Amino acid sequence: MTGKEALIVVQKGDHSLGYYDLESGEELARVPLDPYPHEFVLSPGNRHAFICHFGVALAEDEGPGGNTVSIVDLGSRSLGGALDCGNFRRPHGIDLDGAGTLYVLSEGASRLLTARDPHGGGFGQDQPTGGRGSHIVSVTPDGQVAFCSNMFSGTVTAVFPQDPERPPLEFPVGERAEGSVMDREGERCFIVVRESGLIAVIDARTLKMADSLSIPGGPVRICHGPPGILLVPLYHDRSLALMDPAGAVLAVVPLPERPISVGYHENGRLALCSTFGDQVCLVDVDQRRLARTIPTRKDPDPVAVISVEDGLVS
Repeated sequence: MTGKEALIVVQKGDHSLGYYDLESGEELARVPLDPYPHEFVLSPGNRHAFICHFGVALAEDEGPGGNTVSIVDLGSRSLGGALDCGNFRRPHGIDLDGAGTLYVLSEGASRLLTARDPHGGGFGQDQPTGGRGSHIVSVTPDGQVAFCSNMFSGTVTAVFPQDPERPPLEFPVGERAEGSVMDREGERCFIVVRESGLIAVIDARTLKMADSLSIPGGPVRICHGPPGILLVPLYHDRSLALMDPAGAVLAVVPLPERPISVGYHENGRLALCSTFGDQVCLVDVDQRRLARTIPTRKDPDPVAVISVEDGLVS
């Protein structure tokens, strides 16, 4: 491997995973996927991407949706298999725990699917989330608790994959809970609630609501930036907020279009915001300004940066 870096992005409307040179923005490769891929998670070491095929463009769209999770070998830029979700349609939220167990939310059935060995078999367990429109999931590192954002029931639910008969625990949070992230210690979960303009904070140890942080402007996703900073794209305000875990907004960076996803590139200290207008915005978190944009194919969504070989371009 060399020091060359590529931005990878799920392109929902193009039904593909795209690779772009991080410096020049040149398209390097494209891996075709099942229709309308949405969320992904990367394996440790960024060897593979697990990509949910939601099967329709938007959560509000009618139709059964998809029922597969593709495994992409990021080094060879090729499909390395798929997991079949069966009758549990519209897989969307996805996460891995510290042991490599894969968790997938079926939004169509509001079920949490679990694959203990995602490379060697299918889903061995499913359980109800206790909500409607289960959209995003964040799991504690030990796999004990999965926090499910339920867009259409105004709730977050705690689900217990290692005790699947235990009923989900419900937390009313407001209108349209979406993105979430565990803190670095795996002790608290931060969940953005887009239409209520807040971030719900749930203590994973006590299973109690720890805080409710106000952040207007339509928070849609959330991820970690530099130590002590959370990155929160604001859908309605067309901007990226930098805030501390106590809720203080440190800066708001305007964006050219509405953001729909966010990632962070630690080496470059760049926030990566996929936006409408088919582009990824690179935000300098130190200068707190938009540095540049990378044009993509149609409807970019989750995004990350990986190291690639110089021979990537054929």
